[in-house]
Amino acid sequence: MARRLDLESQNPTPESFLEEIHTIINSGTLRGAREVAERGLALYPDHPELQRVHYALRPFEVRLRPDLRGFYLDQSPNYEWLKNNGSAYFGKWVGLDRGELVMASDNCEEVLEALRDRDGRCTVIHHIIDF
Repeated sequence: MARRLDLESQNPTPESFLEEIHTIINSGTLRGAREVAERGLALYPDHPELQRVHYALRPFEVRLRPDLRGFYLDQSPNYEWLKNNGSAYFGKWVGLDRGELVMASDNCEEVLEALRDRDGRCTVIHHIIDF
């Protein structure tokens, strides 16, 4: 279980919340990190790094589209590439096609342009963030 910042005895700063989140993540789990991010954002709603981390730790949302069944091709090569190579591209937008890197850039629009002529059912654009 994640240790909790004692908000009664401390004057927590945005940095103390971020440090706590990093400690939880570095322990090998995400359990509790979202809760700490929510508490930090409640106290510092305009802090950009807390906003970014809170957004990154949001729960997955999956929506099924029965009308598109069979339309998209297997994305597992792209996700395998991200798992194996993503750490080398922290802070970058990456464009992948069937498990191969097409482009990495600080600019999402550049990656979109690089993928424009490819089959969109086989491509992934992903922003890789570092905690």
